[in-house]
Amino acid sequence: MEALHRQVLPFLLRRMKDDVLQDLPPKIIQDYYCNLSPLQVQLYEDFAKSRAKVNVDDVISTASMQEEEEKPKLKATGHVFQALQYLRKLCNHPALVLTPQHPEYKHITDQLSSQHSSLRDIQHAPKLSALKQFK
Repeated sequence: MEALHRQVLPFLLRRMKDDVLQDLPPKIIQDYYCNLSPLQVQLYEDFAKSRAKVNVDDVISTASMQEEEEKPKLKATGHVFQALQYLRKLCNHPALVLTPQHPEYKHITDQLSSQHSSLRDIQHAPKLSALKQFK
C-alpha cells in the first residue's frame, strides 16, 4: 500500500482551504441525529431478515476467516456494497428503495393508503423534516 502511495503522490494535488483563500470563514459542522420513521424501521427490519443480509454476514465472516487472502471475491464484495447502498437510500427516504419491483411494495402502499398517507409524504423521512427545520 505504501509503494502505491509513493507512486501516486506526485500526481495528487492537495490544497487546504487556508492555502487557497484566507477570507473563508471556518467550517461549521453540526451533527443532528434523527430517529427512523416507522416505515423506515419496517423496511430495515425486513432487510435484516432477508436473504441479502444473510449473504452480507456470510461474506464478512468468510473474509475474516480467510486472512491469507487479501481480498474477498469481487462478486461477494458487490453484494456488500449493494446492501450498504440500500441502507443509505433507506435512511434518506423510503421512496428511494420502495420501488414497484420491491417485494413489499404492494403491501406497504396498501398499508399507507389505509392510513391516508402516501409514500412521498415527508413524515416518512425524518432526515428531510430535520433539514426543513434548519432552513
